[in-house]
Amino acid sequence: MTPAEREEELVRRETLASLLASKLEKDRLALEAEITASAAASKAAGAITRALQSDALKKVKALEAEVAVWEAKLGRVKSDAAKAPVLAAAPAAPAAPSPPEAELTAAREAMAAERAKLEEERASFDTEVADARARLKAEARTLAEMRTKLASIRTDIEASVKAREADVKRREAQLETDRDRLQAAADSLMRAESQQAAERTKLEAQMAAQATKEVMFDERNRQLQERMKNFAKA
Repeated sequence: MTPAEREEELVRRETLASLLASKLEKDRLALEAEITASAAASKAAGAITRALQSDALKKVKALEAEVAVWEAKLGRVKSDAAKAPVLAAAPAAPAAPSPPEAELTAAREAMAAERAKLEEERASFDTEVADARARLKAEARTLAEMRTKLASIRTDIEASVKAREADVKRREAQLETDRDRLQAAADSLMRAESQQAAERTKLEAQMAAQATKEVMFDERNRQLQERMKNFAKA
């Protein structure tokens, strides 16, 4: 792989890592918003539950106070009846209840019916509250699991990003080392070429000097031969 291809691969990996980190950050923000909304809904449900419980408790106290009033009235009526003279008479059919006792009986029946209705409403309300609490607990458990998963995903992402950063740094260091080695090789090659050029220039100068010497030698040799010819003629 050439240095240019390595740089392109590093840039591509850094781009993918940044896109992945951005997507995961968006998912984390959306999950945190959902957790916040669920927590707000849980708080609102708790507030509604407490308000309903307070209202039911107030109704129960009001009914108990009304029952106490009617029981006090009944006690007074019974006391008045005990103080009245008892008339001896032959056994006869039971007399009809007096108007206050009839009213008290009707009030008691109404109160009993109201209390039964209230107990039924309370039981239904307790069932709804239990269901709401179970649902809120389930949602809280789900949110806790989602938070745990989010923390695990965040840890994995951070570890992956750190590993990729370390790999990128290692590759960058290796690329820088290769670049320095190539630069050193290029510098050495340039020095070698410069040295070869200097040696070539020196060699050409030596060859030119040698050629000059050969020309001078040939000229002297020619002159010597001419002298020897002249001497031979003489």
